[in-house]
Amino acid sequence: MSNWTFRENSLDFIRLLAAAQVAVLHSAEFMFAEKTGTLFFEILRLFPGVPIFFFISGYLISKSYEVSPTLNIYTKNRALRIFPALIVVVFINILMVWSTGYFSVSGANLKDIVLLFFAKISFLQFYNPDFMRAFGDGVLNGSLWTICVELQFYILVPILYLVFGKNRHLKNLTLIVLIIIFIAFNRLLYHLADEHSNEVWWKLFKVSFLPWFYMFLTGIFIQRNFKIISKYVAKIPFFPLLFFYIFIAYFISKTGTDFGNSISPFIFFSVVLIIFRMAYFKPLIFGKLLKGNDISYGIYIWHMVIVNQFIYYGMRDEYWHFLVAITLTLLLAITSWFFIEKPSLKFKKFTIKK
Repeated sequence: MSNWTFRENSLDFIRLLAAAQVAVLHSAEFMFAEKTGTLFFEILRLFPGVPIFFFISGYLISKSYEVSPTLNIYTKNRALRIFPALIVVVFINILMVWSTGYFSVSGANLKDIVLLFFAKISFLQFYNPDFMRAFGDGVLNGSLWTICVELQFYILVPILYLVFGKNRHLKNLTLIVLIIIFIAFNRLLYHLADEHSNEVWWKLFKVSFLPWFYMFLTGIFIQRNFKIISKYVAKIPFFPLLFFYIFIAYFISKTGTDFGNSISPFIFFSVVLIIFRMAYFKPLIFGKLLKGNDISYGIYIWHMVIVNQFIYYGMRDEYWHFLVAITLTLLLAITSWFFIEKPSLKFKKFTIKK
């Protein structure tokens, strides 16, 4: 058996890398897309941040639910992690757009703006009214759609354990069957994309849990089988595994295979192997490096706020614009963690980290 323990991991650090991957790629692609064909960006695309988030979420949230004393505590903990920072970022985002005078130009009235605010801080993050189409990339904050999906995951976890589990346990066969079923939904989404991607039902399908749930369930499966899986994965040297994946994935990407959110399930499982191995590679070192601080969520929810503001003012096409946007994102994420997220998390009565 390996000497890994569930709680001693580097998942906070990996989440930071995943958030940085999304922020850097989005910022670069919206601000100077023609310069993103370099080797650095090509390798960065091999590790898609959103699928990694969904896997880690399944891995940790399922454990959190299993050990939470009550459903109320589980629900409260999830709300404390998501909503305080979300409410602040949406409020400030709308103020920033308002300060440009864009709302007046676009014809948006107070009712429209209030509706937009409450949609973005609830579970309708995918809501995007027509009056926002000419601001930035055309969405108030396009990255927030994944929060809607995450909230669905949070709701589904207790239901999943209630329907298919017993005493907060899930059988492997059940999980495997469910993973296969939801892989089919994922492939169906992209099979229908060429013909139906502009239709409302397809867009709603995309922001539902259906195409993404297999990623979350994969995290649950590995969490439920931590001891047996870690026994074998621990024997794989991390750096040779990493370099082998990069080498193979790089050449696969040259065939036109996508490594973004539409990543093939087979490639996704390869990324999961990398992430799981990395999570328990020198975990104490990475734990000391971050000292319990987690700015990944802040990076994720703030980066498009800055990028859209830069785009609106024409601050793009220059490398320094990109660097300033990333720097501001980092500063806002740090501020969000120390002044909003960390104080909010102190209200948790239970955490799997303790």
